[in-house]
Amino acid sequence: MTDFTLDAHGGPLAPPQPVPQAEPRTAAEPCRFTGSTGEYFRIWIVNLFLTIVSLGIYSAWAKVRKKRYLYGNTWIGECNFEFHGRPIAILKGRLIAFAAFAAYTAVTHYSPHAGAALALAMMPAVPWLIVRSFAFNAVNTSFRNVRFGFEGGYREAALAIAPLAIVPLASLVAPELDPARPPTTWSGLWFVFIPPVVLMFVYPYVMGRVKLLQANGSRYGTARFECAATIGGFYVIYILAALLFVLLMLAMGVTAGVLTVWQPVVGMTAAFLVYLVGAALVFAFTRAKVGNLVLNKTRIEGGVALRSTLKVGELARIYAFNLAAILVTLGFAVPWAVMRTTRYRIEHLEVRHAHGLDAFASARPRDVAATGEEMGEMFDLDTRFHRCFVEAGAGPRLLGLHEAINPQAERYLRLYLSAAVDQISTTSAAEHEAMIEGIETAHLDDVQLAVQANWRNGAERLSKVIESVGERGSW
Repeated sequence: MTDFTLDAHGGPLAPPQPVPQAEPRTAAEPCRFTGSTGEYFRIWIVNLFLTIVSLGIYSAWAKVRKKRYLYGNTWIGECNFEFHGRPIAILKGRLIAFAAFAAYTAVTHYSPHAGAALALAMMPAVPWLIVRSFAFNAVNTSFRNVRFGFEGGYREAALAIAPLAIVPLASLVAPELDPARPPTTWSGLWFVFIPPVVLMFVYPYVMGRVKLLQANGSRYGTARFECAATIGGFYVIYILAALLFVLLMLAMGVTAGVLTVWQPVVGMTAAFLVYLVGAALVFAFTRAKVGNLVLNKTRIEGGVALRSTLKVGELARIYAFNLAAILVTLGFAVPWAVMRTTRYRIEHLEVRHAHGLDAFASARPRDVAATGEEMGEMFDLDTRFHRCFVEAGAGPRLLGLHEAINPQAERYLRLYLSAAVDQISTTSAAEHEAMIEGIETAHLDDVQLAVQANWRNGAERLSKVIESVGERGSW
């Protein structure tokens, strides 16, 4: 039988209608920047002085100090970012870049064709440098004690920049200018325009692929990033920017032509001001549009979305006033300009999550933590890793000493393993990745520094655990 209820007139009541479920609300967490011009000016002026007196060597340490200040004053909710990079790694990268640029400049001065050939020969190293740069910045950045990471590879980076090879190839194909017999007409200089025209066509593609490589290769803990932007979107932005630049040049030419007839000084000054404002507008257009495109199309595994609301007009006004202030103050307004630009960009970004950012961020340590069985496997893997490391580099006496103390050391460490699981799975994992990267790339100094950092940090982690949980076991 079917049960039903009668109404006041003896008829059956209508079946109850389902109650509509409320749509889940997305929590938006705005980003904040708390840096001040006064604090940053002190950092900047010391960095500038030491960089000058050290002939540029201190620039790596200056970059680390700058990033630590900017990251430390960037907040999402009640937590800020941290930067953990080492200046030595940055200095090595800059020395390599400086050597390559110096070699290219010197060779190109004597023969443009030889310079193009050298640029073509150096191109296979560029994808490796891009991947290393992205990985360095990611693994040395943390939020809520969870490190970011980067998993992009050489192949993806090589495919991203491959069209740039057309530029030096075009220079090699074009005839070389003879200084003894320079062309007397514009038609004789047609080949000079080939490389920049080729670059103009491939630049949006390369920039788009590199941006997508950085976004799609990034992760926060175990949560991967995914960017749905398309290369076509980048082409639209840069085509519009090129049209803006053409209008800028026309405006500058008309201003200079009209006012110069009346007053040459006034005409040239006005043309220069038009150029500054126009350049700020074009630069702001590309920065705002590309930033909004990439960030608004990016999602983080776990239900996190980004929202960027940069405005071209506001950013152009900031850039124009920044440039004017820097020129008037002979460069001393740079800290003020950096703070204004950084604050605007950060405070026009928000992070959205259906369950709130706290729920997402608090889940990241659990993602990288493990059960007791998994921790045993992690410990065994770590033991095998260090065993291979010692056997590859130690002599008989050191190997014998390791064999003597290792069993007791392992038993002692296992007692504290569960108490240090979060630190082992995040910080220690990043330290081991640094060792592996150094081994794969044959950078022995990096390997040595990574091992020393792991041993030193491991001793600190263990001592903190012993202090918190008490002494266990005995030797």
